[in-house]
Amino acid sequence: MRPIVLRPNQLTTDQLLAWKTVVAENSSLQSPFYQPEYTQAVGQVRDDVRVAVVEEDNQPVAFFPFQRGSTGLGLPVGGKLNDFQGLIGTLPGSLTTQALLKECGLFSWAFDHLPETQLDLVPSGAGSSASPYIDFSNGWKAYQDDRAQAHSSIIRETRRKERKLARDVGDIRFVFHSEDDYVFNTLLDWKSAQRKSTKTFDVLQMDWARRVLEILRPMQTEHFRGCLSALYAGDHLVAAHFGLISNQVMHLWFPAYNVDFSAYSPGVCLMLNMLEQADTRGISRFDLGKGDERFKQRLSNGTTNVCHGAIASNAWAKYCNRVCGMARTQARQLPFRGLLRKSKRWLDTWLYR
Repeated sequence: MRPIVLRPNQLTTDQLLAWKTVVAENSSLQSPFYQPEYTQAVGQVRDDVRVAVVEEDNQPVAFFPFQRGSTGLGLPVGGKLNDFQGLIGTLPGSLTTQALLKECGLFSWAFDHLPETQLDLVPSGAGSSASPYIDFSNGWKAYQDDRAQAHSSIIRETRRKERKLARDVGDIRFVFHSEDDYVFNTLLDWKSAQRKSTKTFDVLQMDWARRVLEILRPMQTEHFRGCLSALYAGDHLVAAHFGLISNQVMHLWFPAYNVDFSAYSPGVCLMLNMLEQADTRGISRFDLGKGDERFKQRLSNGTTNVCHGAIASNAWAKYCNRVCGMARTQARQLPFRGLLRKSKRWLDTWLYR
């Protein structure tokens, strides 16, 4: 059994329908990043995006989207843009993961957001981190009660700051889905400035990454859509967010705020308005993405573990992966943290160029 490796724009209507059917039938694949629209958007601006279509009895049963570098190193589609990665569907028993990678022309596939639901793909020694989410399937009021019972005062505190923002600056206005170009461009500028100030890798420095967001922004289909939200105080734009929605799941992707109003916690104010509006629009889960930021800890009521590591197609690649993993672990213990962070930013820039 050999998978068919195609460019995203070569997928047939039947294959795309099969992809969506696989996603719809698996509760662990509800993230927007598992929808074909995301892969196709990245494929429009990068020529290294491929999809392996695995068939059984002449019917597609699994899809494996990936980026293939010139050295044979595979990455998730969109690299650092991609917050949920992995195989879409189930491989037939006659096809191993290693055989799949070989057919894709990969000696290794590196990942950093592979959910624990795909543990059969994860090699021993892979690390994991928590990816928090907000489940408000019982309604917005039930979620607020849940946070109060968990002794989290973030909602009460944020509403107080929002009222003060209204008194000090101007009436609060929230737009769940904005089509304003100024909001979109300002958001990206804020996000890049935030990355620069924290000295972390900024994927938006890559022209292709910005073009992906521009492609996804106007998408409004039944099962997939981009969503640009904005929060105003008077005439001032104080916070904005661009994310993706797939069926009942919304993903926190690019949030940012005007630092001039940071004392009012405008980012969390925006989040609460988004959650309240999302509930009225049939959305029941809000994925916050990997990270231990304090607002995520206080707002979330559940977590999914996501793994980082690499899958090898042969013994030599497996050995290389193990050596690289050991080197990273030892490097984190060295005292030259500033230099290491700079080296990591350089490596990320090269990998996701």
